[in-house]
Amino acid sequence: MQNIEQQLVKGLVSGDKTAFDILFKSYYSAMVHIANDILHDAGLAEEVVQDVFVKLWKNSSSLSINSSLSAYLVAMVRNRCIDCLRAKARNIKTISIDHPDVQAQLHEAGMDATFEEELFSTPLEIAFQQALEQLPPQCRQIFLLNRFDGHSHKEIADMMQISVSTVKTQITRALQKLTVCLQPFL
Repeated sequence: MQNIEQQLVKGLVSGDKTAFDILFKSYYSAMVHIANDILHDAGLAEEVVQDVFVKLWKNSSSLSINSSLSAYLVAMVRNRCIDCLRAKARNIKTISIDHPDVQAQLHEAGMDATFEEELFSTPLEIAFQQALEQLPPQCRQIFLLNRFDGHSHKEIADMMQISVSTVKTQITRALQKLTVCLQPFL
């Protein structure tokens, strides 16, 4: 990590608003551009980047960046964009299922919610859900908190009152088991 980036990170960790302002002004436009490339929605891209910076500021006291600051921000923006795309995909499915005409047709055909879920799930989504269900409860919870809710290792450790190394170990185990279960799709 470059010296300037290191100073900005130290400033963030200590709660220095000036460091945050410099960071924001230096990286905001580039992060919006990256988010827009992923989302193809300028307004949503700005919202995502603002959310990322808010989260960065809120969690600045526990910030631990091992790579470059720009790489860290890009990863945060990319992950948040992926979350938005997943949510958008779920909303599209929900809207189409919840439309009154669709509901009436499904009811007339005697199709229940389970059928609707299967109808709108891909084989990969189904396999992923099944693989998640095979994980031990604590391992699954830690994985979901990290990968889907965006919590850091330290946040999860604090929430669950376990060590950070336990969190890392459980995430590694989850990824290994999921990789084995999803091998046909990779």
